[in-house]
Amino acid sequence: MAEKTVKDTGEFGCIRKITHGFINRPEWVKLGSGDDCAVYTVPDGMDELISTDTMVEGIHFTAETMGPCDVGFKLCTSNFSDVAAMGGRPCGFVISAGLPENLPLAWLEACYDGIREACRRYGVNLLGGDITGSPGGIILTGTVTGMVPADTAVKRSGARAGDLVCVTGHPGDSGAGLEVIFRKEERKFPRLAEKHRRPKPNPELAWKLRELGASAMDDISDGLSSELNEISHASHVNIVVDGEKIPVSEETIRFSQLIHQDILHFPLTGGEDYELVFTIPRSAAHRLQTFSEVHIIGYVEEGNGVVQLKQRDTMHILKPEGYHHFEK
Repeated sequence: MAEKTVKDTGEFGCIRKITHGFINRPEWVKLGSGDDCAVYTVPDGMDELISTDTMVEGIHFTAETMGPCDVGFKLCTSNFSDVAAMGGRPCGFVISAGLPENLPLAWLEACYDGIREACRRYGVNLLGGDITGSPGGIILTGTVTGMVPADTAVKRSGARAGDLVCVTGHPGDSGAGLEVIFRKEERKFPRLAEKHRRPKPNPELAWKLRELGASAMDDISDGLSSELNEISHASHVNIVVDGEKIPVSEETIRFSQLIHQDILHFPLTGGEDYELVFTIPRSAAHRLQTFSEVHIIGYVEEGNGVVQLKQRDTMHILKPEGYHHFEK
């Protein structure tokens, strides 16, 4: 028996298949999916945040690199990470899906299983969206709304001379994980493959870092070198980073050695970790000691938007070398 496709099911049949288990924080929703618009609210004293991110088959994922449940999960977390980078909490999510007509209905249902899993994990309401046809591959666009206490959102432009530069977690694991998948080394490095397929941003940690006084913040979506340059340019300062202080996981070190790659290659140029890179006044350094996932890697000085990487006794300019669309 032929596998049922989205064409066989039709637009509204697909919608009926996937629209369940959408609301995780009912106190923020006045009207959920089903009408022309959803109606939601945020508590008094909060600013609203909004961001959008797209995943395109053949660019962000393939059948080789990610299953449909992983794609749905990652669509959510890549968006939720943008809210975390502002020191906020995600609260609502809508999805626009462009689907080829021969896509198996089971793929769509599994993708939404991943979406529901991520929304439950982060307490986010799925408020609706749109389904349309695609003449090519799968195109998924998510738009997230979030909240942050009024006038406290952490921008990229707030870094000041004398601030410390910090990162969370182990940047580079996701980029290494993608290479692990391509090289079919998952049995040796399963955690790295999982880090690529299921990155997990930490909005609660970002919220606390904002409360501690983080002056600038960005999520690591395009590689640490790219995000550091974004902060330095936006803040009109120079940043100096000590390569020996960049936290690289044992798995990424072992994999890098296996393929004869520089240890800092994946942390600096790999993307989609959705860890945080931020600056914070030195006066707050002692309060960072309670967060084991936070690592101090450098400092901010007066300047005009240059990032320098110190390695042993040498210093060189660190250019943005992560993934950028439309560049060869």
